Parts: sequence; structure tokens; C-alpha cells
Amino acid sequence: MLPVLNVGPLAVQVPGLILLVGIWIGLNRTEAFARRQGMEVERISTLIFYALLAGILGARLGFIAQNVAAFRQQPFDAFSLSPQMLDLPSGLAAMVLTGLIYGQRKGLDLWRTLDALTPGLAVVMMAVALMNLASGDGFGLPARLFWSIYLFGEWRHPTQIYDFALALLIWRVIDSRADDLTLPDGARFLIFVALSAIARILVDAFRVENVVSGLGGVRITQVIALLILLASVQMIRVRRSTQVKRDS
Repeated sequence: MLPVLNVGPLAVQVPGLILLVGIWIGLNRTEAFARRQGMEVERISTLIFYALLAGILGARLGFIAQNVAAFRQQPFDAFSLSPQMLDLPSGLAAMVLTGLIYGQRKGLDLWRTLDALTPGLAVVMMAVALMNLASGDGFGLPARLFWSIYLFGEWRHPTQIYDFALALLIWRVIDSRADDLTLPDGARFLIFVALSAIARILVDAFRVENVVSGLGGVRITQVIALLILLASVQMIRVRRSTQVKRDS
């Protein structure tokens, strides 16, 4: 765990730095894919910029809304650079809404755009896993295994490393299909969503966070991931069926 790196007089927030590097690499991967597919790279890059900006603002506003009392006492904390003061669901909602509005106004094809974003999303997924490893978030259940990590006074499942390994595998699968012309538009993105849902189902079984809510120790995040998996598989079938009808 390395939440802060002291470089002379500077205290660098390591999780935030990892995320920024992941976003930068992810943007490059997305632009490379869009360029190979003959898409308008500039519009894709602008969409990402606006979506990221909206996501950061939305995540901070969402966090403030949930902690109004604390910010009344110290209002300038709202401008803190700490990545811990962000609400992920609010940020994601702001990103999706902004991306949809921009894409519609610029006439971007939804499914082709989602395919272009997929390589970048896979890289960011790896960055988030490393970010959690640096901060200690998303820690695992106590377990004394030869690969366990010592965290918060106990040996635990290295769930952050599990996340990274699965994210790397997903990225390799997506990257290997980057130039597959047989895939219908949107299939790459939907495959990414399906594989990410499987990863969530597997890793959350070893995570302390997310309170057990169902029979047999099933967690609510696993139920949501299962629903997302089923929906994405069905959408892949629909996209394939649509392509077959179009080609015939």
C-alpha cells in the first residue's frame, strides 16, 4: 500500500497519479483504434475530454451532496485533489449523460463509438485495480495463503491483484479482436462488458466490502453483475442478428 509518495517537499497522491497515467494510456489506445477504423479521431478525443470533465465534476458534487455537513464546516475542501472525495456512481452518470449528448449532437454512431472507447476502458480498468492496491481500497477477506498480502493488520486475499490480472486478461482478449471484421458494431464493447461482469462476480466473492445481502453469501454487486452479463450476452445476439439481416 502506497497512498502517498513524498518527493522532496511534494506529497504525490499515488492512486490519483496511477489513474491519470491509465487515462492517458487509455486515450492513446482509443485514438489508435478509432484511426484504424477510419473514424473521426478528433471528435472521439473531444467526447472523452468532455465526458471526463463532467465525470470529475459530477463525482465531486455527488460526494459533496452526501457529506453536506462536513463541507459546511470546511467549504474549501471541495477543491481538494484527493481521489477519495469522489462519488463513483455520480461521476459515471455524469460521464454517460455528457457522452450521449455530445455524440448525438455530433452525429457519432453509438455502437462504433462504444467499440472505439473499449480499448481505453480496458486500460483504465487495470489502472483502477492498481489504484486500489496503492490506496488499500477494495481489500479482500482474511486468508493465510502463500500469495496473501498483509493489509490492515491481517493477511488477506489480494483482491486488487485479482482485479488487475483479470483486467489484463480482458484487455488481451479485446486487443486480439481489434481488427476482427466479422464482429458487428458494438460487439467489442458488449464483450468487454460481459467479461467485466464475470470478473466482478469472481472477485467480489473474496472482497470484504459489499455487505453480504443474499442466501449463500451472494452479494448485491454479484447479482447486479450477473444481470449485466445476461443483458450484454443478449445484446450481442441481437447485434449479430441485425448484421446477418443487413448482410442478407
